[in-house]
Amino acid sequence: MKQVHRPPTLVEAAAESIRHEILRGGLLPGQSLHEVELSKTLNVSRGSVREALRLLQQQGLVEVIPYRGAFVARLSPQRVEEIYTLRCLLEPYAVRLCMQRGAYTEEDLAEMKSLVARLGELEKSGDYSEAIETDMRFHHVISRRCGHNLLLEVLNHLQSLTLMFILNTKLYRSDLVPDDVSHQSIYDGIISGDAALAEEIVRKHITDAGTSLMKRMQEGEWEMQAAPA
Repeated sequence: MKQVHRPPTLVEAAAESIRHEILRGGLLPGQSLHEVELSKTLNVSRGSVREALRLLQQQGLVEVIPYRGAFVARLSPQRVEEIYTLRCLLEPYAVRLCMQRGAYTEEDLAEMKSLVARLGELEKSGDYSEAIETDMRFHHVISRRCGHNLLLEVLNHLQSLTLMFILNTKLYRSDLVPDDVSHQSIYDGIISGDAALAEEIVRKHITDAGTSLMKRMQEGEWEMQAAPA
């Protein structure tokens, strides 16, 4: 039976608009989220804004402090480590499920190849922001056919938090732009048809990325942009 895709509700649309602003840095970590202002900006009721903020709180993008209100979440080093350790466990498993199910389509493989090529271009140009977004798009594509809705929901959440963290750091350096070589290795592992190999390549890729980021945080090189206290 063909699935019926319903349009988003007002609450979901409001949540997506706020989420977009958080991920793009329009709303900074620690910034207060005022219901009245948001309702005017989004042209929805305060009740819809309140529900949208609750959805974003569940996704870890918003924190609600009793008697103070809602704020864009701040990601601590511990939180970042938790994000990467979970991704390291779950994303390779999702890729294995995709391969065991034979779920990747020709369109999926073509999109992966195109994203790898785009990462190569962005690495040369040093376009940090677009490279990070392209990187996360690639990781979404390699996991989206896993056939496990809850797993995919968690991965989408973790990838959003990764995007939020990296795009909201003060240090933008060319050597941190995601490279095409490691992503090409993931693509090669997938088209090889060897699920165990692809799973291990993805695991190593995420482990290496997480280790590098944590090292920079521990050395004090990374500091998140934040709204004035």
